[in-house]
Amino acid sequence: MPTPFSFKRMVVVASDVVIVLAAYVFAFLLRFDFKMSGENLGLIIHTLPYVLAAHLLTSRMFALYHGMYHYSSFADLMNITKAVFSGALMSAAVILFILQGQFPRSVLLLHPILAFLGICAVRSIIRQAKTYFKSRGLSSGESKSILLMGAGDMGEALLRQMKDAPGSPYEVVGFIDDDPTKWGMRIHGHPVLGGRISLRAILDKHPVDEIVIAIASKRGEIVRSIMEALENRDPRPELKIAPSLHEMLKAPGEGLSIRSINPADLLNREVVLLDRARISQSLAGKVILVSGAGGTIGSELCRQVLAYGPTKVVLIENHATSLFYRDAELRQKTRGTAVVPVLGDVRDNGLVERVFLEHRPQIVLHAAAHKHVHQLESNLHEGVSNNLLGTHTMAAAADRFGAEAFLLISTDKAVRPAGVMGATKRAAELVVRSFARTSRTRFISVRFGNVLGSSGSVLKIFQEQIAAGGPVTLTDPRATRFFMTVEEAVGLILQAVSMARGGEIFVLKMGAPVRILDMAQNLIRLSGLEPGRDIEIKVTGLRPGEKLDEELVENSADVVDSGHPDILVLRPENGAPEDLDSLILQMELLCRNPDSAALMRALQDLVPTFRALPIDLPHVDVPLGDALSRKP
Repeated sequence: MPTPFSFKRMVVVASDVVIVLAAYVFAFLLRFDFKMSGENLGLIIHTLPYVLAAHLLTSRMFALYHGMYHYSSFADLMNITKAVFSGALMSAAVILFILQGQFPRSVLLLHPILAFLGICAVRSIIRQAKTYFKSRGLSSGESKSILLMGAGDMGEALLRQMKDAPGSPYEVVGFIDDDPTKWGMRIHGHPVLGGRISLRAILDKHPVDEIVIAIASKRGEIVRSIMEALENRDPRPELKIAPSLHEMLKAPGEGLSIRSINPADLLNREVVLLDRARISQSLAGKVILVSGAGGTIGSELCRQVLAYGPTKVVLIENHATSLFYRDAELRQKTRGTAVVPVLGDVRDNGLVERVFLEHRPQIVLHAAAHKHVHQLESNLHEGVSNNLLGTHTMAAAADRFGAEAFLLISTDKAVRPAGVMGATKRAAELVVRSFARTSRTRFISVRFGNVLGSSGSVLKIFQEQIAAGGPVTLTDPRATRFFMTVEEAVGLILQAVSMARGGEIFVLKMGAPVRILDMAQNLIRLSGLEPGRDIEIKVTGLRPGEKLDEELVENSADVVDSGHPDILVLRPENGAPEDLDSLILQMELLCRNPDSAALMRALQDLVPTFRALPIDLPHVDVPLGDALSRKP
């Protein structure tokens, strides 16, 4: 569709014509030492129409007047080059042919050079004037001096956006970058002052209001090191970050708008790559059932599943308020997908039967479970009933009604479990493995660690304690945990569904384990406070069901490559006991009996690796300094 020829565009065309005319005359003046004879004036008048016609023709060919001149870029520069020199070549050929060579050839060489410089100069003036008037007349409030971390493509793009944005309050002092070859160099006039190693000295010399991280990789390490460098600094610059490409694709309207640091930025995780076409093939046009749809993982499963265009998403949730909000959210987002909220419990055989009979789900994503370690230590019957028997009820229905796939959301706590939660999830894995032996349904489990920001997670607890002024309590300064974001985890869960043949336990790569003490200290720093000075950290001691370190597999030799860089799969292992059905029946009877000891023995028989670990530290508040001084 042709671009409308507006008044502004006509002005630019006219200015180019004037520049080409002036360059042509000036080329004659240079050639003849600024002496213009009548003969040369006649040549100009005679040949000028050819020069202008050729320039206008090539300008149209190379779309010279379709750009926005205050956003002129390298691509525009190349188009100007092609248009000017192609036009000059064309007009030169015509002039030399008509005049039979009776023409000063040096003018034909000088003219395109002068015209090119003149046209580029006008574009540059337009752009600079636009930027100047934006920043001069439209800025509001006080300006903020900032230091950009990262003198690469992202840092340069962020600087340009800050300079060009109307009303931008930012005044860029310079860059810091760990590449020594960039030190002392300039980007758009702004110096690269040094690296992180000299950050304190740079801030002493150039105090700023904000430091903005503009680097795409290894963000966790960079965020942590800068926070440590800012410790005990008064006044302390605010630390912010530019969004990654993944974030910008999720929210295209946001662009490079900087944001505050969030806990996910503390992790050294790279963007997870998904084969979306393969996932779509496994979900599009199908009926998907999500149990535990109101929880953190279940909610995200619903959101991401909806994006692949299933015909129907059935939500099972026993918390009425959570189900109400999830249903309302999904109905706002859906385009043609039916959303069916079902209020009920996965242990209710009658309800599960009705749901499968009415909706015939093809993919079952079983996220319903009690996941709070401490609660289940004192609620054994509920843990076994919900996590184990509920899984069996759902899996049996999926098998009976011929679902294509059944996926169990498992946990790293299922590996050598130290508590009821981990043991019941390991038992649930065995249930799924047992069905996989005989069913046409593809039964699989996906095992991963902690999800950042999930309800009841250590991160949420720390944030609430910091907001309340402390103290922050942790079980043991040596304790480590695996973390990933819920978006990452769910994306990989859906990838596993698309890859599954049946019987696998998929293990998500969680990266390096994070020391809980480091997480607590960094969260305190993110709040602009100092650990130990503003917020006290206390050690409470490990509680029943907890381990110092979590594991994803019992033996690293048990895992093989799945074909996806972020997913592993366990080698074929010993399946569930042959008498699993009788053990499940026994568990059902024991769950109706108040004898906890008998139920615990039965759970340990089903999961031989389940042995509660002895607890070393007392259940009292211990100052962090005292705890660290203890011998392990």
